[in-house]
Order: sequence, then structure tokens, then C-alpha cells
Amino acid sequence: MMAQVCDRAFARIDCGLLHYRHVEQQSEHLPSLLLHASPSSSRSLEPLALALAKTSQSRVIAPDTPGNGDSAPLLQAVPELADYASAMVRLLDALDIERANLYGFHTGAHIAIEMAIAYPERVGRVGLDGLLWLDEIERADFLAHYAPPLFADHAGTQIFQALQFIRDQAWFFPHFKRDPAHNLGGGAMPPELLHALTVELLKAAPTYHLAYRAVFRHRLEERLPRVTVPAMLMADDTDPTRESVRRAGALLPSAKLAIGGEGWSAEGLARKAARLAEFFGG
Repeated sequence: MMAQVCDRAFARIDCGLLHYRHVEQQSEHLPSLLLHASPSSSRSLEPLALALAKTSQSRVIAPDTPGNGDSAPLLQAVPELADYASAMVRLLDALDIERANLYGFHTGAHIAIEMAIAYPERVGRVGLDGLLWLDEIERADFLAHYAPPLFADHAGTQIFQALQFIRDQAWFFPHFKRDPAHNLGGGAMPPELLHALTVELLKAAPTYHLAYRAVFRHRLEERLPRVTVPAMLMADDTDPTRESVRRAGALLPSAKLAIGGEGWSAEGLARKAARLAEFFGG
């Protein structure tokens, strides 16, 4: 039997070309749409896409959200999460997909919430992996400091800013508060991963911050209770947003709550894929 592969392709919507990775399956199951975290791309979800396709025996699509990776940015100068959600539905239209299960990680989870609210007829079930719940003081702080625009100059300053941004995210949350109270205690990320994520960020330098800022403006306490499709709230043991996910469980009592465990090792990915496949197939 031929091993599964994650292919790459583009689809055109109104704002331009959207890049996506996909694992094809001949299956009666709903396809799964995986939405990545900022400031990455679908590259970060490729191992999960392969594991989920194998476990669920369903088609899996993982796009670069607009303005990230190799996808064109949205037309709006200041897009909101509803705009990203609309773009993902237009991608489904372009791929002739009527309904899909959703998995979103961090930024992707917030986009998935808006998809589920605005287009419930297009969504089967939704897995929300990591959610950010900010009070108004935190919101202002994150908007001011978390995701500054990256401007190219002749000294290549943006390259060093991007590398530092990615490096510090592994050490601190939020990354701009570099003190013991905000140290994640996980140590430095592998240099190969640091390189890959920095390159992905530099590709999206002019627009990466727009999705972040849309998340920071998102009021989870107002929006999450409007989700009516079956949902699972998820977070790994080491996820800095795990307490937000626990709190969010009270906003959506019907949701399944799954805190702890998986991680992003090969074994963790297999367990995460199995959990998602079981939920999506329920």
C-alpha cells in the first residue's frame, strides 16, 4: 500500500491565491479542515494532517490562512476573525466541499469559532485547541506589544526581529514579558524548528500581525456561547492557554473538555489524531 502523502496546491478566491496542504482519501466521512496557529502556516500542521487522515480515513485540508505562509492577504486593511472565517468558507466552495469538521489551533481555533457561528450548516463538529481569554487590560497590552509589524530595511533588521520573536515564544508567555513569572520553563526550541518558523514568519512579514490582532480583539466570553455545533475544547498540559480553555468550558457546557496529554511528539500527535477522529466520527 502506498504511504499517505501531504500534497500542496492553491485555490483562488476573491483576495487571491490561498495555499493549502491536503491528504486525499476516498471516504464517506466528512473532510477535516485544519487551521493553524499564528505566525505559522499549514506546514506546522502537516504531521497532524497525515496522522488524522490515517486514523479517521477521511480527507484532510490544511490551508495557510490569508496573509500567512503562501496565502494572499485579505482585502480588508484591518480584518476581523469573521473575515478570515468567510475566506475559509470560500475556500471550501472553491474545493467543492459542502461541509467539513474543523480543527483549530490557537488563532485557528478562534477562526473556527467564527466559522461555526456564521456558517453552522457548513460545519460538522469543531475541535478548538487552545483559546485566548483576555481581560481589557491584557487586551490593550497584547494589542500594543505582542505582534508588531515587521518592516524590511537595508540592514535586514526584520530578520533578527523575526528570529527573536519566534525564539522568545518558546521561553515566555506572553513573549514580550521576559521575566521569571512568565517563563514557560520549557527551554529553547530545536534550532531546526526555530529556523523553519522564522522563515515562515518572514514570508508573511507584512501581514502576519493582522490575524494576531484580530484574535486579541476577539471577545471569547461573548462569541463562544454562540457556537451551536458539537464542540470539543482542547489544550495540552504545556499549552500556556490551557487555563483559558478550562474557563471557556463554563461558556459552552455542552462541549467536551479535553485538557492534558498529547503534545506534538510523534506519540502525542497519534493520540491527538485519535481523539479528534473519535470526536469527529461521533
